Amino acid sequence: MSFNVAIFYDIENLLKGYNFSPDLISNLSLKEIVNLINQTNELGKIAVQRAYANWSDPRLGNLRNEINELGIDPIQVFGFSRDHKKNAADIQLAIDAIDMAHIRPAIEIYVIVSGDGGFAALAKKLHEYGKTVIVCAYPNMSNRILKAVCDEFIPIPDPEVFNPERQDSKITETNKYQVNDPKVVRLIPKIRELMTNNPDDGVALTKALLRLFAEDTSLRRIMMDGGIYLSTIREAVRYAIPDFQQSHFGFPKFTEFLQYVCKDTPLCLVRPQHSSVFLTTKNSVPNGVEILPELDAEYLHSPSHYCSILATGHPMFRLPSPDVLKKTAEWISQNPLKEVLFGTAIENITAVLNTDTGDSLDTEAVKLSLLCFASADIFEQIPEGVPISEQNLTLKENYATSDNILSTLHNAIYKKLDNSISVVKQAILTEILSSDDDQNDQAFDICSNQN
Repeated sequence: MSFNVAIFYDIENLLKGYNFSPDLISNLSLKEIVNLINQTNELGKIAVQRAYANWSDPRLGNLRNEINELGIDPIQVFGFSRDHKKNAADIQLAIDAIDMAHIRPAIEIYVIVSGDGGFAALAKKLHEYGKTVIVCAYPNMSNRILKAVCDEFIPIPDPEVFNPERQDSKITETNKYQVNDPKVVRLIPKIRELMTNNPDDGVALTKALLRLFAEDTSLRRIMMDGGIYLSTIREAVRYAIPDFQQSHFGFPKFTEFLQYVCKDTPLCLVRPQHSSVFLTTKNSVPNGVEILPELDAEYLHSPSHYCSILATGHPMFRLPSPDVLKKTAEWISQNPLKEVLFGTAIENITAVLNTDTGDSLDTEAVKLSLLCFASADIFEQIPEGVPISEQNLTLKENYATSDNILSTLHNAIYKKLDNSISVVKQAILTEILSSDDDQNDQAFDICSNQN
């Protein structure tokens, strides 16, 4: 599992400014926020955590203790105005994020803990650099544009919102997920009748939850007029099934899971241009929006779905063409890497293969090959705990042939699929791993282009 995540905490936004109430600061828990972030399947290991605030403020004593426990780096930012009401942290956070995108290419996922609309521009710029942006914020205080442009929105429990199941101002073990969205709060009495601790009930329960949204007069009107964003549906599902994970059903993304659940229902998912996906009724789809296709059991066993699973979460396998994988494996077996910096290995392999074969291999394809082999654990990677771009690679002794390397990779790929899908169809797996024809090369193109 690679260290590919950076988390930036806008403490000023979490505190709602510096005129915060004693209840807010006493109930605010960064540990709870980190736990919510870690529930996202997209993440690898956290490489960087920075929290921006005026840490000289004595009222932040509890938070200072908490960031030390969590290994978060405090970034001191003084307010620009005398009463510190302005969000001085925003500028420094944005500068640091863009700087990191340049100097730390291994950081692929940027988590912004703030609902401030000013970060929408930052999210768009990070997308230009090929980065994934996740936003965590209070649902009722999050900018609409920021929620629309981010890749995923994680709602954070508002410390000032009363929760009858909160004891001593802390979330209890029996209430791991707190509800803040008013649309979900409205349905809580009915959702409690459906609650289960069995993850296997996820599909049937989610269908039942969607019926609740569609049958409620007020929510149905919202659904037909403007749609309901998936963050609201996700909040309802996680409240009803505290340990819910869409990957349990073979779906790397919550959107795909809902595309599957919506099949043969009056509901559908749509994606307006430059906006996030939302749920609406099939007879009220706005003009000019993309209707996401319904997914069925056949989709679960398709090359595109297998590749989507492989390219999401960890270990991650974004596969180049079979030919590049094979040539890279052959070169490595004949020229075992020994304490070679990752970037240097990419350059050397690409240069030698192109010289020896007359090919014009792309460095990105060789990079993907090495990343796949690293995910299959064929290298010793030193030092530990840093991004792979900063590591030296050494081929382990038991990989003397390319067949051993490729066999280990194929086994690792099968294991990941097997953990996500109850039955892995060998024919589909062969289709994406074989280099026998152009069609299979196209399957690898799907894999390498997955986000």
